[in-house]
Amino acid sequence: MRRRQLLILVLGFSLLIAITFVGTSIESIVAFLHPTNAIQKAQAGPYQITLQVTPNPPSTTGPANLTLQIVNSATQQLLTNAHVSVESDMESMDMGTDRVNATQQSAGTYLARVQLIMSGIWQVKVVIAIPGKKTESAVFEISTLSGNSS
Repeated sequence: MRRRQLLILVLGFSLLIAITFVGTSIESIVAFLHPTNAIQKAQAGPYQITLQVTPNPPSTTGPANLTLQIVNSATQQLLTNAHVSVESDMESMDMGTDRVNATQQSAGTYLARVQLIMSGIWQVKVVIAIPGKKTESAVFEISTLSGNSS
């Protein structure tokens, strides 16, 4: 009888440890199965935004470079002198929202360096503000892998 209780106790703890391991690893598994596209496009009002993430997939151990090309869809003109910012937020866990200003690299091309501190799927919102015009935004998904250095 005592051996049976000890066996039940050991099996119970083993199951608890296994469930905890799976629960903490699920974000990495989901991110691995849902890789970030090398180039993503989205519409933000009259602007088409093309996003490129480097490195891809981004690592949790260093910043990711988000290169944004912004074009007016109607005129095909590159957008210059806009205030572009990037807000990153983890989809499945409240890690807070981090906001970074992008810097203009050339006509229509902006660069933002973001630190995605945990593996999983992140929503990245690109916000375009031009004085005297409506602020526009688009949301992208980026998957990170823990410790990846490629």
